[in-house]
Amino acid sequence: MPPYSSNTLYDVLGVEQSGSAEDVKKAYRKKALETHPDKLAPRATEEEKQAAEHAFHKVQEAFETLGDSQKRRTYDARLTLKSEPTTMSDETARRMTERQEWARQRKELHLSRLEEFKKKAEAGRIAHDKLRETIDVQVKLVEEIVEEMKAANPEIEARRRAVLQRKAEREREERRNRRPQSYRSWTT
Repeated sequence: MPPYSSNTLYDVLGVEQSGSAEDVKKAYRKKALETHPDKLAPRATEEEKQAAEHAFHKVQEAFETLGDSQKRRTYDARLTLKSEPTTMSDETARRMTERQEWARQRKELHLSRLEEFKKKAEAGRIAHDKLRETIDVQVKLVEEIVEEMKAANPEIEARRRAVLQRKAEREREERRNRRPQSYRSWTT
C-alpha cells in the first residue's frame, strides 16, 4: 500500500485502505458517536461546537465516499495518482486530457446558451414593456371618449345609474328566491 498523507478519508474513519465495507461501516458508527456535536458539554464554547461539527461532517463525508463502492474505487484511483503520478499510463493521460477538453467545451456551450437565454429574456421584457405602454395609451383614449360622451350627453350618467340600480335589485330578488323556504319564513 502506497504511503498516503494523514488527511485521507481512510484516516478520518481510522480504517485501512484494504478494509471491507463492513469495516468502514463499523468505523463510521464509532467515529460518528465520538464526534457528534451533541456529545459536547453544555458549557462548550462556540469554537468547540464548530470544531465538533466540522469533525462530524468530515466523518459523514468519509463514509459517503467510502461506503459507496463506486465512489470508493474512484477515490482510491485518485489517491494512487496523487501518490504515484508516474504510474499514469499514456491512455489514462489521454483520457484525462479528453475529459478536460470535453468539460471546457460543455462550459462554453453552457455559457453561450445562457447568453442566448438572457438576450431572449431581455427582448421579451422590452416587448412586454412596449405592449404595456400601448395598452395604457388605449385605456386613456377609451376613458377620454367616455368622458367626452358624458359631457356631450349628460343623461348618459343618469341612465347608467338607473341600469346599475335595476341590476342590483334583480340580484337581490334572485338571492331571496334562492334561499330555502324554511329560511325565508324564518327571516321575514
